[in-house]
This record gives sequence, C-alpha cells and structure tokens, in this order.
Amino acid sequence: MLTIRLRAQAAIAQLPSPVRRILAHSLILGLAMSVADLLFNFYLVSLGYSTDTAGYLSTIYRFAGVVAGIPIGMLIDRAGAQRAIQIGAALYAIGWVAQLMVSNIWALGVTQAIIGAAGLLTLTSVVPLLTNVIHSEQRAAIFGLNAGAAMVIGLIGATVGGILPALFGGLIAVDPQSTTAYRLALCSVVILSLMALLPVLKAIPLLPDAAPRTNAAGAGQANERLPFIFIVRMTLPSLLLGIGAGVFLPFQNLFFRQQFQLSDAVVGTVLACGSLIMGLGAMFGSPFAKRLGLKRAAAILRLGSAPAMLLMLSPNLILTMIGFFIRGACIGASFPLNDAYTMQLVSPRNRGTIVSSTSMVWSLGWAATASLAGLIEKQYGFAPLLIVGTVSYVLSGIAIFALPVEQGSK
Repeated sequence: MLTIRLRAQAAIAQLPSPVRRILAHSLILGLAMSVADLLFNFYLVSLGYSTDTAGYLSTIYRFAGVVAGIPIGMLIDRAGAQRAIQIGAALYAIGWVAQLMVSNIWALGVTQAIIGAAGLLTLTSVVPLLTNVIHSEQRAAIFGLNAGAAMVIGLIGATVGGILPALFGGLIAVDPQSTTAYRLALCSVVILSLMALLPVLKAIPLLPDAAPRTNAAGAGQANERLPFIFIVRMTLPSLLLGIGAGVFLPFQNLFFRQQFQLSDAVVGTVLACGSLIMGLGAMFGSPFAKRLGLKRAAAILRLGSAPAMLLMLSPNLILTMIGFFIRGACIGASFPLNDAYTMQLVSPRNRGTIVSSTSMVWSLGWAATASLAGLIEKQYGFAPLLIVGTVSYVLSGIAIFALPVEQGSK
C-alpha cells in the first residue's frame, strides 16, 4: 500500500498544472456527491417517505439529465467546458440549499431536478476539458486517474457522511436519525460544492488544436453534424450501464441496511470501501488498455462485473460484499477507458455533444428503471433488481465490442 501511495504521489507531481487543477475539482465535488448519495435516502426516510419515494426522486434526478442533455452539450461546445463546470458547480450548491429548505414531495422533486441537471453539467464537462489539455496517448491513464480520484474520495465522503448525523445529533441533543441531524449533515454538501469551484475559477490553458475556433464575427464555429446511427452506437453501452445502475445504486445503502441490519455508520464504511476499490479499479485500468487496447479492455472489464453482481444474491454478508467490491472494480476500470476511446472517435468540436449524449442516455437508463425498481423492491425484494443489473452489464459489454473501429485519433 505504501508503494502504491508513493507511486501515486510521484505520478501526480509530474502532471501538468491544468490536469492537477481539474483533478482537485473532481476530488472536492466527488466528496460532496458521496456525502449526498449516502445521506439523502436516510433523510427522506426521516421525513416519513419510503423506498418507492426514493425511487421516484432518483428518477427525477436522472430524468433531469435526459431533458437537459442536448442543451448541456451545446453549452459545453459553445461556451467552453471550463465555463460549463463553473455554472454546474454553482447551480449544484444552490439546488442543495433549496432541497434542504423544503419537505413537500413536489418541492423535493423540483429541487432534485435542479440538482440532477447541475450535477450532470459539472460531471459531463470534465471529460472534454481534460481531453483538451492532454495528448491522446495520455488519455487512458489521465481519464482513469480522474475517475479514480473522484471515486476514491468517496472513501472519505461515505465514511464522514456516515458519522456526520451522529456528530450533529450529539451536538444539539437530537436523535442521529432525525430530520434535523440529517439536514445539518447535508449542509456540508453545499459548502463542498462551492469549494469545488475554486480550482477551476482561473482560466485553464488548452492545447492549440483544442482551442475554440471562431468566425470573423467572433462566434463559435458551427459543429459538424454527427450521423444518428453513430451517436446510437457510441451511447448504447452507457444506456445499458445506466439501466444496470438504476436498478441498484439508488438503493445500495438501503440494501445493506435492510438485508443485513447494518447501522448507518457501517453502511457508510461499506460504501466507502466500495468507492475506494472502484477508484483503484479506474486508476489501474490503463495497463489493461496497453495490453488489450482501449475497446477490448473496456468491454472485458464491463463483462466481468456481471458475475460479481450475481454473487450479491448470496444471503451471506461476506460473499455479498466480495461481489459488491468486484463489481465496483470492474465498472470503475471500464468506463474511463470507454470514455477515452469515445474521445478518440470524435473531433474536438463535437466532444461536448457526444459526452453529453452519453451522459443523457445513461441518465435515461437510470431514470427508466429507478422508479420501477423501487416498486419491485417493495413487493419482491432486491433479488430481481440484481438479476436485471447483471443482464444489463452483459449487454453493455457486448455493445462496447460493437463500437466502430478507431481510424486514428482526431
């Protein structure tokens, strides 16, 4: 572990300043989102809502990304990825302020839509921004490092998130599972979201061939029109991955609490370890890509998550955790490799569009299944959800194999 840490420190020290700034943003925002992911469902339960309500709100959160997907791509390509990140992080913080001030289901739905669109805008903008500051041969490693950094910080976020309600509950002498304790704990999400703005406020220099092109009037040059069938092929793996994610991830904290009667703090620790392993998977995906190529490595790793998902059907906590961790490692390694391959197939003027389309269909897959999954879980438990997730991961891996063959970086 010490060797890994030293190598990571040396690698980070050698990174260009623009990359380090983007990574710092991803770390802080990842911390905010991991706290929010852990505590929001518990917060809903404290308000008197149930699992199916959590599913509905998760659907709204993701569906906001579907509705905003195309405008987000246009904003990134026309205003620039850095400006889009700034707007997204600010709106994310504002959305959470509003979220914590309401308790009516309709108001919660509106604020979830704001948070979902803002979060997607921020996360989506990172990929084209990174692409525009690094050379093609660096993408697999840097994309993996960025994804890994955001997920590894979940180790801290989920652990701290699990502790915060008890901490605030003790300070003001209320039940750690009360609405007040959860609301105070979630205020940290607002603070961290605003802190994530700091590394990206100053202009980040782009590579010469990635700088926006303008016409004589100073307006951004119109994007090339991408063939519809090309967009479908490029985004299908993410749609299927979103379906697999939507049937389980919104309920993973409730899964461990209800199936194994774990406390909030223990659930937080399990999810934190899951984030750590997922992040390490993202960081170590690059060697697979060097050996197998970006596309084959991404597809094989995606397929590897399916049997791990099935292992979570076990009533034994240890076996379930092993499956949970292996699934996370495989998914964590596969998706930055898939992103890197995607960026090599599109021109700089269309990177925002294709990344936002990918995020949009991922959100569509999540939104289409999360609400239904909440109802299924309430009636039949978690087993059907795990099976659907397994099938989705298999199909996603096959869809990666079916991607176009790269004709050289663009």
